[in-house]
Amino acid sequence: MKWAKHGPDVLPAWVADMDFPLAPVVASALADTIARGDVGYPGDGLAVGQAFARRALTRWGWEVQPSRVRLMPDVVKSIEIILKLFSRPGDGIVVNTPIYPPFLKRTRVADRVVVENPLASDGGLDLDHLADVLTHRRPSVILLCNPHNPTGRVLRRDELVAVAELAVAHDVLVVSDEIHAELIYSDSPPHIPIASLGADIASRTLTLTSTSKPFNLAGLRCAFIIAGSDELDAPIAHHQDVEKEPFGALGLTATLAAWSPEGDAWLDALVDVLDINRHRLSRWAEQHGIRYRLPEATYLARLDLRMFPQTGDDPADWLLDHARVALSHGPDFG
Repeated sequence: MKWAKHGPDVLPAWVADMDFPLAPVVASALADTIARGDVGYPGDGLAVGQAFARRALTRWGWEVQPSRVRLMPDVVKSIEIILKLFSRPGDGIVVNTPIYPPFLKRTRVADRVVVENPLASDGGLDLDHLADVLTHRRPSVILLCNPHNPTGRVLRRDELVAVAELAVAHDVLVVSDEIHAELIYSDSPPHIPIASLGADIASRTLTLTSTSKPFNLAGLRCAFIIAGSDELDAPIAHHQDVEKEPFGALGLTATLAAWSPEGDAWLDALVDVLDINRHRLSRWAEQHGIRYRLPEATYLARLDLRMFPQTGDDPADWLLDHARVALSHGPDFG
């Protein structure tokens, strides 16, 4: 999709899809699976749930019940299902803008109301405004994105504790997209799953993740919803049994291979290269007068081109026409 959307003279940088070859350990596991012809119906995913629980404990000190790791095709589908199961038409859904566009689109398609909580000037959460919208708009869900897409900011412990306290006080469900959690740079704050901050917030948190971003496996259709309590898990388990969400057998294979010592070594080397790239981009942006805040995580770049009026309100259109570079459209992120 990345390379086919525009003509061969266009450099596509508009979608979260890296250009690195597959991690060798993943490629080998997939090749072995194909050689065996093992591409029938996937299993129940319990092995992946157990593997994720081990990984969460090792990497983030987060204790996860493997049985509450539910397989889904992708994070966007997970958001759609959660909104259907845990909110009603007309409910307010808090999003911290600018934000990954499906947060906005899926909320509106589900006939829910987007309640914007714009990020503060430093890229952090505006907690005072969040408290205000929770009090006066009474939304049913807070959609978090940590690390944040598109800013690449890692939420701090004090921010997460504040969100947790507000969620408990206002009886709001927290849905935390943590798909970029393994793409954090060594000089950045550590990733903290909000569900790891105690039983009160865990019992009202659904965490979303996948290997699709750190290992570039989006086409293999394998993501997870991790429920922080049995009460939250039950509706998802029932939905999964009834709807048979189409996660892929090869996605399970690739995920288990990625979560291995060889996969971890590849991921560490990847982050080293991305670190070089973000600093290279920073130097380039400074030379050209483009505002760009170095991301603390992810391989995303948010470029502020407001000082170039010729690019108009949607610089991506201008850049595609004049530079033959395809970027994401800023307005889509709110």
